[in-house]
Amino acid sequence: MSDITANVVVSNPRPIFTESRSFKAVANGKIYIGQIDTDPVNPANQIPVYIENEDGSHVQITQPLIINAAGKIVYNGQLVKIVTVQGHSMAIYDAHGSQVDYIANVLKYDPDQYSIEADKKFKYSVKLSDYPTLQDAASAAVDGLLIDVDYHFTDGETVDFSGKKLTIECKAKFIGDGKLTFENLGSGSRIVHPHMQSQTVPYVISRWDSNGEWITEPSTIISTLTQSRTQGYAPTVNDVDIYNSLPDNVKNQNLISHLIISNSSGIDVFYPKATFGSYESFKNNNVKFWYPRDFYGDMSNCIAFTAWDSTDYYHGNYVIGGSTNYGSGSGVCFYRNDGGVGHDGGVIGGFTPYRCGESGVKTYQNEVNGISQRCYNLRFIDINPIETYYDGVDLNADYGTPTERQHDYTLAQYAWNNLPTNHIVSNIQAYKTHGVGIFGDGSTGFYRDIYASYSRGAGIFIKGSGKNFKNLTSIQNNAANTPGENQIILDGANIIDGVNIINYTQPTGLAIFAPNSTVTNLNAPSVPSSSINIGNIEGLVVGNLIHVQPNLANQTSAVYLNVVNTSVASKREDTIKIGPGASEVTRYVISGSSPRLTMRENHGDFGSVNIAFSGTVLPDEAVPDANSYAVYWDGTNLTALINHGGVLTRQKLTT
Repeated sequence: MSDITANVVVSNPRPIFTESRSFKAVANGKIYIGQIDTDPVNPANQIPVYIENEDGSHVQITQPLIINAAGKIVYNGQLVKIVTVQGHSMAIYDAHGSQVDYIANVLKYDPDQYSIEADKKFKYSVKLSDYPTLQDAASAAVDGLLIDVDYHFTDGETVDFSGKKLTIECKAKFIGDGKLTFENLGSGSRIVHPHMQSQTVPYVISRWDSNGEWITEPSTIISTLTQSRTQGYAPTVNDVDIYNSLPDNVKNQNLISHLIISNSSGIDVFYPKATFGSYESFKNNNVKFWYPRDFYGDMSNCIAFTAWDSTDYYHGNYVIGGSTNYGSGSGVCFYRNDGGVGHDGGVIGGFTPYRCGESGVKTYQNEVNGISQRCYNLRFIDINPIETYYDGVDLNADYGTPTERQHDYTLAQYAWNNLPTNHIVSNIQAYKTHGVGIFGDGSTGFYRDIYASYSRGAGIFIKGSGKNFKNLTSIQNNAANTPGENQIILDGANIIDGVNIINYTQPTGLAIFAPNSTVTNLNAPSVPSSSINIGNIEGLVVGNLIHVQPNLANQTSAVYLNVVNTSVASKREDTIKIGPGASEVTRYVISGSSPRLTMRENHGDFGSVNIAFSGTVLPDEAVPDANSYAVYWDGTNLTALINHGGVLTRQKLTT
């Protein structure tokens, strides 16, 4: 079907197909495609849809389209690129036949019309097909360059644009194994629809079975080895569970198709594509990658902002929206970027990294070439990492054993894991990561609306103190049920407002470990209180909600509260299972920074209540409330201090 002009990709404007309330993928759901502003379930309104193969050919398939467990469109269990020939409506239904979403017009513009306008613009401009090399075409270009034929580059090839402000419209691919460098593009330049593709078809693995579940047996993972640019990622030394068992030709393939943009600040890259390819902005400011799509990464990071040999910091660099698939490295990685007081730089706009071989979004840690690559003052907003092999979002600055930082703050200035990274992090929805859902450190920063679900490791793990957290949600994390792993880990002294923990089955470890933090609005209705370890529950906040459900069938202790702020009342309560259907409850207050016993209930299953007495004579102000009393020892006499309607009396109980 080579005569089909199918240039409209069938995709969800929200990058993945999920349920709006739970953020779960619409597993085994169905998608119908039809004419704009019609009901696409009605066959009369449906339009043709096609699979686009790697060679550009098309195969028409029937509707509905099928959604896999990760929220991606599949055909016969394989990820596929689905295209159609025009704008369209879309209806999404779950496995039970209930409508999840309806979009009357998926496209905000008509790509066919855009192509016509592009043809007009470049009608009298420079076309690559008229020149023997890309450098020759670039040298001839005045304001525009049309890549109208595939360009086969050689590894290490550099194209110098001599500072010209150009629009480079790409209707064909850059094909090759290795690195192609664009340098000296003028500020204001635009690269539109670039497409990197490897010459060689790589060996890749898949760590996911047909149901989207993680494969954990190394031999089974190795058995998935196949040659494809789009059906997995190429294994590297980071794949420690299988690397030593890989064939030598797979270990040594070291394959990339990599576009480097160098010495070219102030440019925009629109709709970058890759078929086993990647992009790098090297030592630039204000470079933006807009809406990457149909992007299958190679053995590098899919998109990276780097500064390997510079002690300068770079700013204004963004990835905005879109998605990447696979890739041996991270979906996006930042090296030595600092957005300053305006937090100018980062990832925003609904970006979805899918099945990366490393992390979905990452700030690099420690040093490269003896220069710190740590990042500061960036923003990470609206990111949806799915099934990444390492972490969903990794914003650590320090990693491993503490060593002195180079060309950065010293350890004397800021302890390890406590740098003032000061990132703004908001609306992160990590799903089913193999590592941690959201990982980070630092002594400053703001995290808001952070969701992690079904991560095999911790859902949220942030080291360091002095940060503010608002609305943290953990759903069934530590899915691997690893002993000693906790679902939310905040080991420093932080302020946390709003924690929601949902577990359908209780894994080992704690639901939340925040022994030095003050928490308000804790909601954990399905979590045993033995899984809660927090520094302090702030009780003097209007609207504070504490909702924890004990589970006496398996509980050995209750909420652990440790003193953080002694100016605020704190308490500790332990529940101990003492037999079938029986428990003992011990209550403490915090006095002098230590727990002091106040009451013990049902000790030995005798049904009694033991109340602590004061060991010293109480002053009148010890019983401020009318119609109450307290008991104390006065020498050998047990005495009650009684407040009867505001009148205080003392009554000996024993002599």
